[in-house]
Amino acid sequence: MAWPLAGMKRKKNDARTAQTIALGAAFPAWSGKGSDVTAPIPATWARFGVRQGATLAILVLFLWVIREQVLTLDVDAIWRAVAGIATWQWVGALIASAGSFAALANYDALVHRAMKTGQNPTQARRSGWIAIALSQTLGFGLISGALVRWRMLPGFSLIEASRLTAVVTASFLLGWVMVTASVLLMFPTSIPWIIAPLVVVCAACVVLAGCCLMGASLWGYQFRFGRWTLRLPPIATLGRVFGLTILDTVLAACALWLLLPAETQYPFIDLYPAFLLALGAGLISGTPGGVGPFEVALVALVPDTDTHALLGAILAWRIVYYALPAILAMGALVLGAPAPTPAPRGHIAPPAPELTPRLAQLADQSPLAEFTLLRQGEHAVLLSQTAQSGWMLGTTSQSLVALRDPAGRKQEIDLLLRDLRAEARIEGRLPCLYKVSARTAAHARGQGWHVLPIAEECWLPLHDFSMETPRRAGLRRKLRKAQKAGVRCEICLSDPPFTEMARIAQDWKSLRGGERGFSMGRYTPEYVAGQTICLAWRDTTLIGFATFHTNPQEWALDLMRPSCDAPDGTMQALIHTAILAAQAEGCPRLSLAALPPRAQDSRAIAALVWRRAEKEPSSTGLRQFKMGFAPRLSPLYLAAPSRWSLGLAGADIARAIRTPPALCAASPDPTDTTSRPRAYKSGSRWS
Repeated sequence: MAWPLAGMKRKKNDARTAQTIALGAAFPAWSGKGSDVTAPIPATWARFGVRQGATLAILVLFLWVIREQVLTLDVDAIWRAVAGIATWQWVGALIASAGSFAALANYDALVHRAMKTGQNPTQARRSGWIAIALSQTLGFGLISGALVRWRMLPGFSLIEASRLTAVVTASFLLGWVMVTASVLLMFPTSIPWIIAPLVVVCAACVVLAGCCLMGASLWGYQFRFGRWTLRLPPIATLGRVFGLTILDTVLAACALWLLLPAETQYPFIDLYPAFLLALGAGLISGTPGGVGPFEVALVALVPDTDTHALLGAILAWRIVYYALPAILAMGALVLGAPAPTPAPRGHIAPPAPELTPRLAQLADQSPLAEFTLLRQGEHAVLLSQTAQSGWMLGTTSQSLVALRDPAGRKQEIDLLLRDLRAEARIEGRLPCLYKVSARTAAHARGQGWHVLPIAEECWLPLHDFSMETPRRAGLRRKLRKAQKAGVRCEICLSDPPFTEMARIAQDWKSLRGGERGFSMGRYTPEYVAGQTICLAWRDTTLIGFATFHTNPQEWALDLMRPSCDAPDGTMQALIHTAILAAQAEGCPRLSLAALPPRAQDSRAIAALVWRRAEKEPSSTGLRQFKMGFAPRLSPLYLAAPSRWSLGLAGADIARAIRTPPALCAASPDPTDTTSRPRAYKSGSRWS
């Protein structure tokens, strides 16, 4: 079946645009305000000329080095070397080539996941190997690869195919640079006219730069170049690119090595570094398959091998690794793409400040009121297949984090854990559980996850709560101080005083250098309007407030914002007022949120971390404040599939809490109350 003419006409504008993108794009994560992806690139021909000039210079250099071998070449001897290749060598080279192309196809699947295209992984891999097989043989890789992927991916525009091709190419080049530098560092290779120490130093610099790049990815750093911003993919994705590049190049080199004459006995460990460098020469040249520069470079880099035997092996390798895959790819291209099938994705409810009816029902049914943190508009929800259970999901630079325990059916926890791992793999992130109960941690441990206690939840059973106990003597003193200072606390039953609350929240934020985020709420009028608000007054002046997540099963403390001049005991009075209100409603428990574990109760690295945290004045004061209510303590856990991912996810979450991104729905001016919040807590609950 030929290319559809109607489709070509219909998308001719896309073709022009994609040609520009294919020539100039390097990575689709580049984005900038006011950028125009279809703008022409004036320096394209200049860059092309410089690259070809450099290629020609390198080619002349290598030809000069091997001039004696070139002058004595015997074409008949090369063909005799090809004819002398045994059947088992052809079969072995075919198997190695198939493995290399399987790795190459996974570049596409990986990039589709990173770009969240929604393509089925099998279909992505199929289009990937077809595009690579043809583009490496035909040349003009960005253009030919984009056209092939456009053909083989139903619903994909030519612009999207061009962006995808640019990323796949950039991913391979990045992987090739890192693999080549690492191999040269471990197995130094002589390069004509370049002293060996210089090769090692250059390779070490490249490896160091790669480590810095991975460190920047781990920290979530974004590179800004004027109006452009480069967002690095998660470190797990970079690691997979590195692994795929090793697998791809090792198998491709193995295919060539197997085709060498048996009597040559050239060690693979010596051929592999030379193969990588020759491959780079071919990539830089831009010729179809790197023909010419690859051969010249490899002959120069492998001087102790019979030239005719080596060129015969290269010719056979081009038949196995280039010609045969290109023929198969052309046949697949003529047959066209199969019927589109959606990628298997979990049921994800995207972040939104307003809960859907189903999510609102789950929030009411959840044993943990903190599920309504969803109203901050930062987190999504992973829904079970039955939609009877849901798990709040947070995304950090490296991890996909399930927060607290899931809401809904307890028997679906194992299924949700499986779906979490699948979704994390699709996004190229690490799956992680944060601040889950012992029951959920046990389910994770049963599936082979590693578990670490990271916090203690402070909570009060309200059915027998009483101030008349020796353990709350300090709390009673604080309440008396607040009462003597004229502090009056109440539950807000009507329109909240957003102007005064915003002023206090801004002062508190400025005094402490910002608000924490991710698993902790941040003040916006829209957010607190959906919570239960407790206000503290002195005369007619608001001096502080506290907000609570609430549902029939629990009240959970969220924001505590005292003013700078709030008397001692103000926050204790606010919490006590909320306790009495929750008791009046018949709520069984009130959570004071979590505390980090004591260093003396931890071991190894965790003990060092918590001992350092305890040195912060705010940490000591927060523990004294909450323990003054004599709460019960329940351990909370961090869980991840492996030990290294446990540590990485923990560090990633800590960074997300300390330096959260700006809220999308937040007002530019925290004191701006000109826009009416969407809703506020009705007083009907208290009437």
